[in-house]
This record gives sequence, structure tokens and C-alpha cells, in this order.
Amino acid sequence: MGESEPERSHTGTTQRRIRTAPARLRDHARRVTRRPGPDRDLALLTLKSGTAGVLAWSLAAYVIESPQPTYAPFTALLVVQSTAYRSLLHSGRYVLAVVLGVLAAGAAGPALGENPAAFAAMLAVTLVIGRWQRLGSQGLQVSVAGTFAYNALSGTHLSMLAQIIEMAALGAATGLTVSLLVLPPLRYRTAEQGSAQLAHAVQLLLRDVGQGLRDGLPDQETVQDWMRRARRLDRTLSSAREAVETGAESTRYNPRLWLRPHSASTNFRGYRTLVESLARASEQLRSICYGLARLRELDPSVTPDEDFLRCYGQLLGTLSRAASEIGTLAGDGADEAPLHRSLREARAQRGALAEQAAGEAWVSHGVLLTDVERLLTEFHHAHEHGAPHPT
Repeated sequence: MGESEPERSHTGTTQRRIRTAPARLRDHARRVTRRPGPDRDLALLTLKSGTAGVLAWSLAAYVIESPQPTYAPFTALLVVQSTAYRSLLHSGRYVLAVVLGVLAAGAAGPALGENPAAFAAMLAVTLVIGRWQRLGSQGLQVSVAGTFAYNALSGTHLSMLAQIIEMAALGAATGLTVSLLVLPPLRYRTAEQGSAQLAHAVQLLLRDVGQGLRDGLPDQETVQDWMRRARRLDRTLSSAREAVETGAESTRYNPRLWLRPHSASTNFRGYRTLVESLARASEQLRSICYGLARLRELDPSVTPDEDFLRCYGQLLGTLSRAASEIGTLAGDGADEAPLHRSLREARAQRGALAEQAAGEAWVSHGVLLTDVERLLTEFHHAHEHGAPHPT
């Protein structure tokens, strides 16, 4: 019987992937060697994990000549993490989890004998211990270590307990040494890119809303699209916050900082200030989009006319330019900084629009102008206190 259409399609896809594998591998190698990024980080982490595992096994098997050498590389592989701080945290938690698991396994045999009931009791105890919050993600390792230790201790002396713990400590020390001494990353670029992507997303939406108001209030579908994009800023914001915190974490206990005259960790305060100011600005931008959507529901006698909306769009265009300039000279307070000039121009435009809004028209005009005023405040705060470029 011949192949069905889905089977032929799957076979063709597999063959194409095999043919293009060398080209994709070369592209991946170029990304790793030519510029920093996730590909290089993953390659470096893989290399460090392999080095730590081989080194830990060699020390355990040939130097210490332990009868349980596999515990050392297993621990080393778990300890090597993407940052020095995570490696320290994981090593301490893992060794503690192993000690607790091995002690539970060592106590179960003499107290209850070697039988299914004893194993079940040991497993229940280790699962409860593993819920201890201080163990974090390593809590499950209490049960894993207890299970392996229980099997290893069957029919042997309790002296094996010390050997297992020794191998776990050796693996943790080896993995930690490799993590700290072999190119521990300093991820300033990660934090910079995260904040820049958020500023760019805010800038694009401000630009599009400003351009969309050139001919007055656009159709409902366009305004709804702005609102959807404003809501999607939350995901960009989450990514930016994660990028900043990952960058800050990379400086904690990083030996590369010991060679620098000043601590670099404080620079991430500026990144955090910048991201949080943009977070509040995105809330005001979402409020602007919502306010524009509600205009069609108001009495035409109190809604902004096309001239007001056109000028308001120009103001948002100025703020879009300011969003693209945020952080270029952050914290210097220079009156002639590009961002300062854009904010000064936006305030003048906002003042002129406020003079147009009077009487009943203030019901709709005032909401839009208030949101813009808050946007200006957040951008000014980012300009004065945000520091996206570390010293």
C-alpha cells in the first residue's frame, strides 16, 4: 500500500530538514561566535555543564576512588546554572536536599528493616521534607536522593552514607567552581534590550494613534485595534522586567566584578526606574485608547472636533518621539538633551490644547488631556532618574 498524503508530507518535511541541517548548524555556529545572545549563552552553559560533569566524575573515580562516583557528576550537572548567583543558590539547596534524603534512607533501614513498608515510610518522609520552602525547586531532590541512597545502602554498612554525601559535596563544589570561574555572564545587554523593546512598543503605538487622528476620530475597528495593542503591552512589560532582573542577578556574587573599581549592581536601579516609568506610561496610553473608543458614545456637542483631535494627534506624535529618546541621556538633567526638548515641546502643545477645552467640552477633552499630562510626568521621571547605560 502507498503512503497517505499526511505521511508523504511528513516524510518530505523530514527529508528537507535533513538536507538543510548542515546549513542550519553553520548559521547557529555563526550566531554563537559573532555576537552575544541566547545562542551563545546556551552554548556556553552546555560547555560548562559538560566540563563540570567530566571533572567531577574524574575526581571521584580516579582521585578519591569512591565506590559511588556517579553522585558527583550528577550533582555538578544540576549545580551549573546560567548565573553565578543561581549556581550558589542551587548548590546549597541541592547539597542540603541530598543530606536530608540520605539521612532519611539511612534511618529507615535500621529502624524498620528492608521491606516495602520501610521504603514507603522513607519516601513519605522525604516527600514531606521536600515541601520545605527553603529548598525551593530542589525539594524533589530529597526524595530522589533518598531513593538512590536506599537502594545503594541495601545490604551494606551505614558508612556508605558519608560517601554519598561526600560525592554530592564534591559535585557541588566542582560545578560551583566552573560556574564562578569560567566566563560567568554579566547581562547588561539583556536589561538594555528589554527596556529598549518596551520603549519601542510604546513609541510605535503612540505614533500610530497620533497619525490615526490626523483626519479626526477614526473608525471603531481602528480604535479597537489600538486597544488590543495597548493591552499587549503587558506582555512586553513582563519580558522587560524579567530581562532587567536577570541582568541584575548576573552581577550578584560574580567574580568578574571583583576586578572592577566600582560595583555595577546599583546601575540596575536605573533600568528598573526606566521600566516602571514606561509601565505607568503604558497604563496611561491604554486609558487614552479607551477614552477615544468612548468618544463615539458621547453627545456630539461635547466631543472634540476634528481640529482638536488633529492637534492631539500631533501631541501624541511628539510624545512618540520622546519615547524613542528615553534614556539616551538619562539622569543628566541637560536642558538641551533630545528627550528634554521633546518633552518641552509636548508641554507647550498640551497647554495650547487645554486653552481650547472649555465649558461642556471639558468632559471629553479633560480626560484625554489628563492622560497626556500623566504621560509627560512619567517620561520626565524616566529622563531624570532612569539610567539604562551602566557606568
